[in-house]
Amino acid sequence: MTARWEPKAAGAAYLGYIVFTMSSSILYGRATAGNNVSETLVTLGHMAATARITVLLDLLQIVCALVLAATLFQLVRAVSPTLALLAMVFRVGEGLLGALPLLSKLEVIQMAATTTVGKVGSLAIADELLNRPDVGFSEFCFVVGGFIFACLFLRGRLIPTWLAWIGVVTIGVQMICVPLHIAGMVPGSVVEQLWLPILLYEIPLGFWLLVKGVERRQVPQNGIGT
Repeated sequence: MTARWEPKAAGAAYLGYIVFTMSSSILYGRATAGNNVSETLVTLGHMAATARITVLLDLLQIVCALVLAATLFQLVRAVSPTLALLAMVFRVGEGLLGALPLLSKLEVIQMAATTTVGKVGSLAIADELLNRPDVGFSEFCFVVGGFIFACLFLRGRLIPTWLAWIGVVTIGVQMICVPLHIAGMVPGSVVEQLWLPILLYEIPLGFWLLVKGVERRQVPQNGIGT
């Protein structure tokens, strides 16, 4: 039997993950506003405190990813231990790889505080750090792990079927687009827009796990949705 605290911990981690991620993105966008790298560094130099707050939010996001890896594994492992373990590994990878863009962010913040704006070499380095594709690898692990977990929720009928299907479809689409984006075949604007539908799954799921938990039913033997 799953402990009562595990669904609640997973629900809180889902909601916390969303809050920390969105807050960090909004604040860092303000702290790096500018039409070019030089303007970005100037803004960042004036809003260094705000940028450092986003570092803390990013660390909390990593914690939430690791909590989700452990708790979701516990919730769905009875459905398929192998797939549950695989999904957990991807979500752990998401959390660990989340440190890569965080390191780039810290370097840019340090450059904004110590570098003379306009120095060509420094601007080139800052431009590279601001546009590194590090976050894509963490996102790839997120969508693969999230898709497997959604499929296991659906197969095990642990949450409402309609909610599980939203997760399978929305994360499944993003699981196709994120690798294509990393390979340079899909623009970043498309990937950014496709994160929004996933909220239609993760926000209700977070509240559902907090309030209702998961249901224990017999796992179907034929097909995901049967």
